[in-house]
Amino acid sequence: MNIYLRCMCILSMISPFVWANRPNFIVLFGDDVAWGDLGANWNPNKTSSDTPNLDKLADGGIRFTDFHAAASVCSPSRASLLTARLGVRNGVKALFSSSTVGGLPLNETTFSEVFKAAGYNTAMIGKWHLGYNGSYHPLGRGFDYYLGVPMSPDEGCTDVPGMSVPNPMACPKRNCEMETCDENKVWALPLLENRTVIEQPVDLWSLSDKYSNKATEVIKQMGSSDKPFLLYLAFAHMHVPLGHSSKYTNTSSHEFYGDTVREMDGIVGSVMEALRATGKENNTMIWFSADNGPWVSKCQYAGCQGPFTGEWQETIGGGGSTGKLTPWEAGHREPALAYWPGRIKPGVVSDSLLSTMDIFPTMAAIADVAMPPNRKFDGIDISDVIFHGQRIYAERALFHPNSLSAGTVGELDTVRVGKYKALFLTGQDFKPASSCGGKVGPVQRHNPPLIFNLDVDQAERNPLNQTSVEYQHALRTIQKAMAFIKEDISNDNTTIANYNTDPSCRPCCNPSNIGCRCTDKYFISL
Repeated sequence: MNIYLRCMCILSMISPFVWANRPNFIVLFGDDVAWGDLGANWNPNKTSSDTPNLDKLADGGIRFTDFHAAASVCSPSRASLLTARLGVRNGVKALFSSSTVGGLPLNETTFSEVFKAAGYNTAMIGKWHLGYNGSYHPLGRGFDYYLGVPMSPDEGCTDVPGMSVPNPMACPKRNCEMETCDENKVWALPLLENRTVIEQPVDLWSLSDKYSNKATEVIKQMGSSDKPFLLYLAFAHMHVPLGHSSKYTNTSSHEFYGDTVREMDGIVGSVMEALRATGKENNTMIWFSADNGPWVSKCQYAGCQGPFTGEWQETIGGGGSTGKLTPWEAGHREPALAYWPGRIKPGVVSDSLLSTMDIFPTMAAIADVAMPPNRKFDGIDISDVIFHGQRIYAERALFHPNSLSAGTVGELDTVRVGKYKALFLTGQDFKPASSCGGKVGPVQRHNPPLIFNLDVDQAERNPLNQTSVEYQHALRTIQKAMAFIKEDISNDNTTIANYNTDPSCRPCCNPSNIGCRCTDKYFISL
């Protein structure tokens, strides 16, 4: 137990009166969700929205239009959500694999650890992707309960594969020689309840129903307690391979992808119905955002970038993706909202420059819970934006780490200060960061950087003329921000994650079966 949690243990004895005055929190977090997937954000053709439940929350609360993930790829983004710290501080700069030994460093403190120590009931449902062994598991990071596939759905096989590009292969239905059946390629995707594998391979087509049913059950259980609760629900959608219940088939004008968005939104509807049934809706703050933007190389199974098309990369930079894995806007600008009836004025739209890292400090401030000591944070308390209409923009700096498309992972080669965004590195040397069709652009260093004025150029089409007065002014602002963050990090307590791997660390229901299969529904033994 770290020093902060030892000090906080005393708070677990606080009175029920104090508990009753603290709000509940539900954090809804999507996977590879594009900014334009939210109907309230983008619907130029005026079609039926694929997100009616999320749109209702946006209409009843505050919608953020300039809200950013802390990285453009899963593990670093999620680590930053939970710690309010960039990967250069918390140590998580790249993806953890299915056979990872470590995870989010144990001397980093998550929001779940903080709220559990403050007397909250805590639960997580969905994708974790921050380590699975021992104390790295969600149960070791402040959650009382966990149900989910702890990694990305493309890291293991299933019996009925979901939809992706290229088409995934199904798990083998019998044992086979390793020359033709590599265990690293046929390991079956597991579903865990707490520390137990309860299904392997998991059925992706019914997974969201399982998440929805369990979320409903957990909300009912925690809602019946005198203690406040924190639920972190990390959807499987919209990461490939995609699968959804048959009841959503052909419900969207946006084909299979839209049907799957509708299923994700349906879980939101179930969560809200369960919350209202507890009578605690008015004492519960709900957040929604996502870990990164659309995986463009997945073509029709990637989401809508809206106006954030990264056109410089397309027209001048040689092509390639401008979504997930990249520093372009669609890679990290996310749909986002907060909802709390009676506390948040309905129908507010904020263009403040914000981050998923702001969620933790804001919840802590609202609940009057101290942030972990002896470290610095990149997230800030945005209560005044949410409750009082403050605009945080010109003075805010956000740093976008390299997220596998090019450069050293985790390094800060992209920075946003107010309306100006500077890119010191563009292009892709990582095939998954290609465009639909497989094209990549050459990696280019820019010194001085490309600088875009996003107030007038959301498509990132025309960088400022480097000889202009505006460019020189923006460059000085950018340089000050870069100098500050480097100095700040050098004076911080930072950590290094363990990325070592060992196949024995993979969750495995039955090691005697190829792929760890624990069900004989399809299995034929030789």
